[in-house]
Amino acid sequence: MSETPVPDIVVISLARATDRREAFREQFRELGLPFRFFEAVDGQQGHPLFDHYDRRRSEALGEIPLTPGHLGCYASHYNVWKECSESGTSRIVLEDDAQIDPEGFLAFIRLIPSLPEEVECLRLFPSRSRNTDSIPLMSREGLTVAKFLRGHKSTTAYYLTPRAAEKFLAHAETWCEPVDIEMDQFWWNKVECFGLLPACVTNNPDFESTIDSGESTRNKRKGSRKVRWRLYMLWCRIHRTLHNMRFKLRHRTSVEIDANTSLTNISGTHTNRKPNSD
Repeated sequence: MSETPVPDIVVISLARATDRREAFREQFRELGLPFRFFEAVDGQQGHPLFDHYDRRRSEALGEIPLTPGHLGCYASHYNVWKECSESGTSRIVLEDDAQIDPEGFLAFIRLIPSLPEEVECLRLFPSRSRNTDSIPLMSREGLTVAKFLRGHKSTTAYYLTPRAAEKFLAHAETWCEPVDIEMDQFWWNKVECFGLLPACVTNNPDFESTIDSGESTRNKRKGSRKVRWRLYMLWCRIHRTLHNMRFKLRHRTSVEIDANTSLTNISGTHTNRKPNSD
């Protein structure tokens, strides 16, 4: 790793999460990489950034009111974006329940200098969307960088450039949905959804989510809220589909697959849909 510069690696974590922090220290002792904890915002304590939350607009969309955990999570990532934008340097952002695949993570570190300029943010974990269709952009070090046609629905781990941080901050002037969902709205925030295949980070099964209880929001959307939500989802789907069509048209020409291999056309889409995808 001495020949490859290692970006700043930040781990979002509450100071009281001592067990999670120790688990991370152990992972990075084995990796031999420097990292630092980034103080998370405790949703239970309140924070000035919570003023960004527009509950009235959120309700109009049919969204379920954000919990203190959601707000703390959003504020924590917001602060990371702000630091990244102000520093002008890229970083790897991890949440403290992330579990790293050492070989894949180190391969990604080596891949970073080769990333195309358009890759402003790159998810390092498996997509949780029911539809995981993707378009390969480049492959190297046994890894593939792909454009995903749907968002990943999590913020477990991602590579962040200052350009992406600035766009996320601009989009986050008003909060209406959880941070992962608003990060996934690439057709509005202008940060394309790229992901790593295979993923090099997953969630540590020993730790439960600190954001919510895992209760399905489907059971909370009834009556007029459900109607508003379905209309909003249709609106999003239309914009997402049009955006993806434009992306495919822009990338109809050949793209790099490997420095030592011939170029291939991006029109090939990798399809991987879970049951009942829309």
